[in-house]
Amino acid sequence: MKNTKKGLFDSLQSLPIFGLQHQGIPPGGGMDTFSLQLANALVGNDLYDKVLEMHFPAGVYEFETSTLVAICGADFSAHLDEVPVPLNQPIKVPPGTILSCKKPVSGMRVYVATRELKDEQVSRIKIMPWSMAPENVLSNDPIRILCGREWDHLKACSQQTLLSKDFAISAISNRMGYQLIQAPLKTASATPLLSSAVTAGTIQLLPSGQLVVLMAAHQTTGGYPRVAHVISADLPRLAQMGPKESLRFTLTDPMTAEYEWIFQQNYLQQVRNVCALKLSQHRFDHH
Repeated sequence: MKNTKKGLFDSLQSLPIFGLQHQGIPPGGGMDTFSLQLANALVGNDLYDKVLEMHFPAGVYEFETSTLVAICGADFSAHLDEVPVPLNQPIKVPPGTILSCKKPVSGMRVYVATRELKDEQVSRIKIMPWSMAPENVLSNDPIRILCGREWDHLKACSQQTLLSKDFAISAISNRMGYQLIQAPLKTASATPLLSSAVTAGTIQLLPSGQLVVLMAAHQTTGGYPRVAHVISADLPRLAQMGPKESLRFTLTDPMTAEYEWIFQQNYLQQVRNVCALKLSQHRFDHH
């Protein structure tokens, strides 16, 4: 796939790589790891394979070989050769096909997974007759959180605010972190903290009383109170939200957080298995 027009912050991303934070190297990876894996699953790739992460305005790309492609995540009105194509559905494209995105409809990040069709010469764009479209990717449900190590540093009234009020996403939010706007939260203690480990989803309380949610490109340590953590299963939803949008938080428990993560991963693996089988049957039926 050849880039013919650069987009805003287009990059190749995979799942986070853990185990190096003690050396100051953050895990990184795609912002919406669910859509990233779903795109890979739809084309029969390994879930850990790299995909193209695009923001709007997105780049324009030309496919140089016969390719199986899946577009997931945000809806940027994706077109192949000026024809609109669906999300969450594998598509076969011939060499020379142009991928472009016309306008942002919903969501913040698009994920494009590809797989070269080495044993097949595709002569026209063909949308495969199956799709996998989970309903909760862009839902407006509250973002579920767990209490952080410094949850009790918040005054009771600020704890209540965090769990009952809308927070606006600041325009200066990025892949490192989402800064949230609300009336300043107040602490019960001004005791200084030692710098401690943080991870994607950690919610820190800034000296201004505002909150920041650490995202995919977060630093490895921080000295601000870690008042809460977004559960891993809800981070992809948060990653598809952007400036001028608002969100609410709701408290959950570790058992639910673990269950939701396992359920999500099982779903993705099932999608990959089903799509790999369908693609295999499709090749057999057309030989």
